[in-house]
Amino acid sequence: MHFVDQIAESNPKNYQVWHHKRWLAEKIGPDAANSEHDFTRKILAMDAKNYHAWSHRQWVLQALGGWESELQYCNQLLEEDVFNNSAWNQRYLVVTRSPILGGLAAMRDSEVDYTVEAIMVNPQNESPWRYLRGLYKDDNNLLVADNRISDACLKVLNKDWTCVFALSFLLDLLRMGLQPSDELKGTIEAMENSDPETGHADIAVAVCSILQKCDPLRINYWSWYQTTLSS
Repeated sequence: MHFVDQIAESNPKNYQVWHHKRWLAEKIGPDAANSEHDFTRKILAMDAKNYHAWSHRQWVLQALGGWESELQYCNQLLEEDVFNNSAWNQRYLVVTRSPILGGLAAMRDSEVDYTVEAIMVNPQNESPWRYLRGLYKDDNNLLVADNRISDACLKVLNKDWTCVFALSFLLDLLRMGLQPSDELKGTIEAMENSDPETGHADIAVAVCSILQKCDPLRINYWSWYQTTLSS
């Protein structure tokens, strides 16, 4: 293993080396967990997006263990770079699969608070928006019922009406059945800056109209989406 580590450190994107490391780790067993985690930390410190290192680390966690400090490791990586999508992905793995954290249902509340805080600091960072959606996987009713989510969208849009991630998330919430507050309605109406001839009574249609203005690369998609709302 020491020999292979030297090769892997010099050739961190050689998949054959990583496959051989996995084979060796299987032979050694749980005693290899700590050293393998230390090694992937070293590789990820050089390249935070090394797919092979992340894949190996996830395999080690699930096959050999070492979950105890993994959430803290994710915290560290996100403190260093909140735009590290790989760290967000790893965090989701830990929250949903760690045998010591109790699963997504047990972690959801604190994770929503953590994620909303990250969003408020960097609203244009797509990763926490996607992570937030994943925290409510297969439970749209719970997502819609959690006022923290719509409140986060509202706070972001009050500061930056062009935030596509907040607008598209809000649109999904409305499509799922969110009943918008008067404050939210007022904010969208002000953002649309509509007159009696061009304004939209339906708030979801209004959000689509705004998205067509601030997300021109996908204007055709938002135009089509708007037709699905009025059909």
